[in-house]
Amino acid sequence: MSGNVELFTTRMRKATRKIHSVSDALVNAKFAISLRDEAVWGGGLFVFYHIFAFLEDAKERLNMPDYNKLFVHKTLYRKAAFEADLAHYLGEDWQSTPRSTALDSYLEHLQELEKDTPQLLMAYVYHLYMGLLSGGQILAKKRKMFGEKTNSEVYTDQVTDFTDIDIPKLKNEFRTAMNEIAAKMTPEEQQAFLDESGQVFLMNNLIVNSVAGQNQVLSVMLFKASAVFLAILGAVLAYKMHK
Repeated sequence: MSGNVELFTTRMRKATRKIHSVSDALVNAKFAISLRDEAVWGGGLFVFYHIFAFLEDAKERLNMPDYNKLFVHKTLYRKAAFEADLAHYLGEDWQSTPRSTALDSYLEHLQELEKDTPQLLMAYVYHLYMGLLSGGQILAKKRKMFGEKTNSEVYTDQVTDFTDIDIPKLKNEFRTAMNEIAAKMTPEEQQAFLDESGQVFLMNNLIVNSVAGQNQVLSVMLFKASAVFLAILGAVLAYKMHK
């Protein structure tokens, strides 16, 4: 590939920059703030589990060479890790958790793509797994820093655990595979892929919004903050009155 030719992964990043920024802001504002609550964290894992599981299972159903190529390392298979985390956070009967309308719509969209244009499923594989290797690692670190501290043994989240894996190297291999796959696409196929990339983040935003319990956690945190503020204000007023 000529050095003057823009990498397709760079085009993907540019094409999704605005919606990606919105998605990051949404996660940080509505999901990361709820890291203290294990049920909410589990709810977030639950919605994304279904998407990752669909994409991994689709690999076996489709048996497409390019789709297979995108899974550059066995560590990318995260379905079992999600299931272990869900059993920990939501209990052994986590599978009985009802799915939101947003999640059902997401899965229906993926099913339609698998039927009509399975190549576009690779847009979801690329963005979601790259997100897990990037933002997912940041969220995991925030959980360790800001999560509720208990006397029980600290649980290590399996889905974000890439112990002994060189993540920068893995991400580079992932990008290389995506660029090699895109090099064989027609301009029309590439544009469809770029368009679907934006859809990935729109769909992700909808299921993040559907995670239950976030408003309750935020309300509790605001109540605690208000109580601290009122206590400080009371102390200041008392000092001034008796000055």
